[in-house]
Amino acid sequence: MSKIRLLSGLLALLFCANVSRADVRIRVATFNIENFDGDPVQEAAAVDILLRVGADIVCVQEINNTPSSAFVDLATSAGYSFRYLADGTNTFDGSNHAGIMSKFPFATAPVTLSAIDLSGDGSAKDLTRNFVRAEFDIPGAAENFVLVGNHWKSGTADEDEFRRSVEALRTMQTTLPFDSSTIPYIVVGDMNDDINDSPDSPSQFTSLPGGLPGGWTLGSDLSYPIANGVFKPMQASSGSQRLNLLPAFQKDGSDATRNSSGRRLDYIWRSNAVTYVDSEVYDSADEGLGGGLTKFGSPLPAGTSAAASDHLLVFADIDIPDNQSGACCTACGCDDTVNAAQCLGLGGEFRGAGVECGSEIPACDALPSNLIINEFAVSHDGTQDQEFVEIKGDPLELLCGLSIVVIEGETLSKGNVDLLVSLDDCGGNPCALDSEGYFVAGGIGVGADLVIGTGIGRFENGTQTIALVRDVLVAPNDDIDTEVGGGDGVEDVSVGTILDAVGIIDDDYPVSDAIYFGAVAIGPDGTTVPAGGARCPNGVDTDTLDDWVVLSKAIDGSDGCVPFTPGTDNPAMCGGDFNGDGLFDLSDYAGMQGCMGSASVECSAMELDGICGITIEDYDIFVTRLTGP
Repeated sequence: MSKIRLLSGLLALLFCANVSRADVRIRVATFNIENFDGDPVQEAAAVDILLRVGADIVCVQEINNTPSSAFVDLATSAGYSFRYLADGTNTFDGSNHAGIMSKFPFATAPVTLSAIDLSGDGSAKDLTRNFVRAEFDIPGAAENFVLVGNHWKSGTADEDEFRRSVEALRTMQTTLPFDSSTIPYIVVGDMNDDINDSPDSPSQFTSLPGGLPGGWTLGSDLSYPIANGVFKPMQASSGSQRLNLLPAFQKDGSDATRNSSGRRLDYIWRSNAVTYVDSEVYDSADEGLGGGLTKFGSPLPAGTSAAASDHLLVFADIDIPDNQSGACCTACGCDDTVNAAQCLGLGGEFRGAGVECGSEIPACDALPSNLIINEFAVSHDGTQDQEFVEIKGDPLELLCGLSIVVIEGETLSKGNVDLLVSLDDCGGNPCALDSEGYFVAGGIGVGADLVIGTGIGRFENGTQTIALVRDVLVAPNDDIDTEVGGGDGVEDVSVGTILDAVGIIDDDYPVSDAIYFGAVAIGPDGTTVPAGGARCPNGVDTDTLDDWVVLSKAIDGSDGCVPFTPGTDNPAMCGGDFNGDGLFDLSDYAGMQGCMGSASVECSAMELDGICGITIEDYDIFVTRLTGP
């Protein structure tokens, strides 16, 4: 569970007076948005519905993968900061995908589940569309909340019923890792069958029916006979896999989720750990009728639902168990994910169950927000044992809850979490800045306060982003840029609270490489990345590239770039300040003249273009800065 205080949204605020502290109330929804591809009229209607309903988490279906920005625009316009779109590999519909939009952060990276994933059979191809599954970090909840999204085969032929029956079995496999009695989860989506229909015929399949598409292959984990009954696996579930169907009706009394056919096709099923509160099928044509769940904003025009989709949104209010957590004040600030006993074990002071950080009285001491990445090195000559990240702040500050997170920026691997270094543990205690206000994590050759891994070669020599993150929400190898084909260079998954970030690039940036979190981009050095960067003047952060100078691949500055200084002040003579007086003026001009054509430690102060050694390019930058605004 995250220690970040997150807003549960207006919905949670409206309900908090009525909800027992044994529960956390959230609103969930499922919405098939017919062949959604960003059409502005359809998108506007869908956004209006999503805002009117105000669900915390929504599973959507029929999201077309072109243009790729359509899903992002939909989520952003509807107020959802966290989103994920399943891919269509190894399916029979590679265009329309299930997706998830949430106001809560993902506890782990969401996953696309294919027939191969669920069956363990590498030749299985028996899903029309892949499933999507996500775990959410809900403030105050005892366990992560889990959602599984589906979109099954449509049609009425025997082969269609057979495919839906297989997809129902696969759906039950998606929840196998979770115990229904202890883990709050829901299974939702467009299941393309009406639970009110008469019994199916034939009652079971003993072999493959005719009419299946070419390449359709039943996974070897399933065997005949297979019952013909889309909902039988869910209705028969029990024990650790028990599912319960949520009733849902339009305000006019109909349970249809597709008005044109009058059929119920979209469903929400819950585990035993979820308590049902109320649910509704939203139809804007019913806005004038009384009753129904609480909604937000003004009633929508009657035709809004029809303009958005041929399906209606289904939503529900549910309760999930609370861990009786509350605000706990420790030396590391406020943590509202622990209970009273856990707080005492941390040596803290408990402010009461249900009290969120930010509401505790008296307030906990605030954690420092002035910490910065002051210097870093990702590459140098010789054995790669002197790479490092230096953090600067006030002397002796604790680094509780902080992590160094490195995000890959290279082409098809964009967005991967390459490295995660927790600063919560330095010899059994939280890491801390030294008496001069420095902390170094890095290789065995730099005298690091915290050695990263083996202390050799822990950073890649390519485009990457280094971030200082509080309450990290990702793990190594997670992907924060989830678009199919290597990502679009924009983070889709929150990594936590970013205190500082810096990027370093090679010559593929920005054509195919990416930097994240709005960080400045240092480099390139010819075709490759520079050795690293140092703030100049030391400790200055204006969020611009002018804060940084390039480090020496020779380490000592003999190649004309600034030498490494892990754990101490960066050189005073840097960035054009040849005499180190803190001013950039004509008194430095003689230094630039004397250094022309040189590559030395002494002349590293005049290195300005990111390529070690003083050339006419450095001179031009020097003159521009001197005579400019």
